[in-house]
Amino acid sequence: MDKNSGDIDWDQLPKDQRIDLTKNLFKAVSGVADLNSITIAELIDQAFLGLPKVGTDYDSNFRRGNVSAAKAMLMHRWLEENHFELAKTFAPELFQMNPKRAWNRFLDSRSVDGGLRIVQMKNEFGIAQRADKMRKVSKALRFGDAFCLELTSDRFGHAIAFQGYRGKYYPLALSGDERRLRIAITDGVQLLLRDLKGQPNPLVEMDDAGDHRFVVITSPDKNLPTDQRRLASRFDDEGLQVFHTDVRFVT
Repeated sequence: MDKNSGDIDWDQLPKDQRIDLTKNLFKAVSGVADLNSITIAELIDQAFLGLPKVGTDYDSNFRRGNVSAAKAMLMHRWLEENHFELAKTFAPELFQMNPKRAWNRFLDSRSVDGGLRIVQMKNEFGIAQRADKMRKVSKALRFGDAFCLELTSDRFGHAIAFQGYRGKYYPLALSGDERRLRIAITDGVQLLLRDLKGQPNPLVEMDDAGDHRFVVITSPDKNLPTDQRRLASRFDDEGLQVFHTDVRFVT
């Protein structure tokens, strides 16, 4: 069965097992570098961009499996995101499922029908409110139109959200604090996003025209990861629910 290669926890691997996997990872590093007509050192520099340059013997140490768990994990993820198909040909045991495919499997497996829709908003006396009933639910919005996500949940718990555009998904903070991706929810109908006082805090789109998908993921407790890799590995977790709705933004 396919498995998300991001499930490998490099930090927790026993040393001998980590060395063996790192040697296999180096096969992918070497093969990808060769097929891209660059040196191994150049590929390592690309993967570790922004970090201090490694020493001249680093590729030799890598070949022997003698690199830190943090660097092995970083290289693994970089290859996964940038050269998955090539890397898979050289180290298939480390690249079993494309991260995008794993994420889509999670979304499909935990999807529920209905429960999320786009609600157009208006502002009266400084307070965001639903627009009139004739325009409440929207499938198309113009740049600058204010809107919220209306979630109907059958349970208390916690939620996180993502905005999808052109095949990529981006975290969407549901609270007034951009650092807090996870918020508490109640059973019943509720508007998202919220400000720090718990009042509706509408979104607007000003940059990217076209079709967007909004995804809200709920859990009955706080055991709800906020990163896509960890979520993708829980595709069979029946405690998670995925709500989604689509909208088109036009200029």
